[in-house]
Amino acid sequence: MDVMDHHFSTLASSYNKLRTTDLAPVERVARELARKKGPTALDVACGGGRYDLLLLQRIPDLRLTCNDVNEAMIAEAAEYLRDHGYERFSTLSGDISRLSLTPESMDCVLTFNAIHHFDPVMFLNKMAPALRKEGRIFVYTRLASQNARSLWGRLFPGFARKEDRLYDLDQIEHWANQAEGVALRTVELYRFPRSSSLETVLHQARNKHYSTLALYADAELEQSIAEFERAIRRQYPNTEQLHWVDENALLIFSRKD
Repeated sequence: MDVMDHHFSTLASSYNKLRTTDLAPVERVARELARKKGPTALDVACGGGRYDLLLLQRIPDLRLTCNDVNEAMIAEAAEYLRDHGYERFSTLSGDISRLSLTPESMDCVLTFNAIHHFDPVMFLNKMAPALRKEGRIFVYTRLASQNARSLWGRLFPGFARKEDRLYDLDQIEHWANQAEGVALRTVELYRFPRSSSLETVLHQARNKHYSTLALYADAELEQSIAEFERAIRRQYPNTEQLHWVDENALLIFSRKD
């Protein structure tokens, strides 16, 4: 089991409680699919199903397939959706590079905060044949520059440097041009005001809220958390009210016809 697979297997049962879920990209997807009857969608690297629940809530006739390479995450997602009263989904486990997808079977393919876990050109080339005419691929992510400006990027030692799996717009345009079958349609940028307490963000750090934190050795992580706490105390007089802005990007690809 590699580092990331171990990380997600360990966190599967608590992952949905640790992570923040943004509604804005889901609403954007819902607007795109509103004109379609019984739309089909594939969520790649679905994790614990946080975004899948929002999709099912906002697109009443959606037929959703949830995929993840990690078996513990797939099981958590299925349980999470059923606990919220949803059965209108199917699961598909396995590495996307080896999935067999029916041609022209999906109105959209989605991936939320996961593109850094696999090769983006491979992902686009694999997903393109599965899109129906006028189909879309939605990639919700954080740009490398956005990550560097985040609370974690600014104050957690080495965070932006260790997280070398993110892209900026020039790199995205480069790998989008390499992809066959789809074209980059637009990039939408989001800003989200956040607030939390020192206690909460330290809890997230110790529980490896971001997969980036799994890249730290145990002793290094412990030392970095201590430095993170000191940096926050210096910057925020009231540690019960930490305020910052998170930034994200939604990449929208369309099928080439």
